[in-house]
Amino acid sequence: MSLLASALAFAFGWSANRLRSYWKFRNIRYFWRDFVTDDLRVVTSIFIDAEHYRWERSGLIGVGDVLALNELEKQLQKAGLHHLPLTPSHQLTGPEYRGNLILVGGPHSNLVTAEVMRRLPLTLGFGDAETHDAKIYDSETQEITEYTIDGNDQLITDHGVLIRAANPFNPERNIIILAGSFGYGTSAVALMTGSPKLLSHNIVTAGHPFEAVVSAEIVRNTPQRIEMKKIKRLGFSPSGS
Repeated sequence: MSLLASALAFAFGWSANRLRSYWKFRNIRYFWRDFVTDDLRVVTSIFIDAEHYRWERSGLIGVGDVLALNELEKQLQKAGLHHLPLTPSHQLTGPEYRGNLILVGGPHSNLVTAEVMRRLPLTLGFGDAETHDAKIYDSETQEITEYTIDGNDQLITDHGVLIRAANPFNPERNIIILAGSFGYGTSAVALMTGSPKLLSHNIVTAGHPFEAVVSAEIVRNTPQRIEMKKIKRLGFSPSGS
């Protein structure tokens, strides 16, 4: 009887823990559920210009993007995906463009992000890559969101955009873009994907495509005090955060 009682207690405890975990992460699973597919590709920024190629022939990736990928892995594990199918942006094949895509990094450093953003009805975007303009521009409100640097040339605030929409190359698949002015902004956007403030927002829970601006203070090379400054449904007016 004692063995049976122990087995029953173990089974009950295991089931209770599973139920608690299922309930706790339900919003995260809902947000990512369409991306748990065999054709998912997580596409990273990579620096392969001549000045970077000199130092590393395989290309370079920013620390902020690595932090973002680490956070993405945690979120996707909660949704049931246990590995990140990573692909550098310059190696994504034509057929892979038509799958589910998570694009890490902005259009200045991620070729696929640039291709996708050009094909979406966005009001948010970054400045000219040729002049290294990493400010975020809102074509609807004319608002400009700019990072700040202190007197020691250290970044003290960074910003990014979070975009979710149908894949413009295949409307039966989806894309998510996590793009910062700099890498810390990209990392902040990745952290925001696990925030109850985002996951419980009516635009998100309704499953609408959206674009959002995320900001963060940078303290000890880490995004802190991460906030969603605005979120709006694609093609609609802004909603309060």
